Amino acid sequence: MDTPMKNKYQSAVLLLLSLALVSCATGPARTPKPVPAGYLYEGGYINVRVPNSDGWHLVTSSSAGMEFARSGGEPGESFAAQVFMFPLEETRNSNEFLSLIKEGFEKDTDPKRYEMIESDIKYSEDRGYPCARLNYVTKDKQAQTSPTSREVLILQAESLYCRHPIRKNTGFSIIYSHRGKSTYSNIREEAQDFISGVQVPEQ
Repeated sequence: MDTPMKNKYQSAVLLLLSLALVSCATGPARTPKPVPAGYLYEGGYINVRVPNSDGWHLVTSSSAGMEFARSGGEPGESFAAQVFMFPLEETRNSNEFLSLIKEGFEKDTDPKRYEMIESDIKYSEDRGYPCARLNYVTKDKQAQTSPTSREVLILQAESLYCRHPIRKNTGFSIIYSHRGKSTYSNIREEAQDFISGVQVPEQ
């Protein structure tokens, strides 16, 4: 594989995984916009449905993706639901696709801040195009819960990274995460509902 292209791809993956780790620090911020549960944002590249529960805010929206957040019921607890788009070079097979996602995740997890509790990555073609399911639980030892305080919190994330079936030189990630003092038992069901609500439009 050409090294500059590989580095370009890995940089995109590293950026996305880094965003997944830090984005749900304190819930909604910077004049967030409340959004209705289950509202569908339709686009030419991808359709994004807001999580089907109350309290979500649109935090950012740009050509690079969308981020939603909501606060939890406990102090320091927050949720994030994100969709990102990024350039994606051609890969020769499923193993190569999977290994690049895995390598990016491992390189971007700072062991000084994050203590990995468990992680799992699997290749998936459930959608009919290449995807990787990446789920993990980690201890964030420097979670910023306010402008002046940090705590140790548990961060959980369930995500799907895919190659776009039409614009095949690009990819997108769908990430649902929770952070709090303990794990959140309903994350898998909620994450799957959000992930299922993000789809490539018929073209």
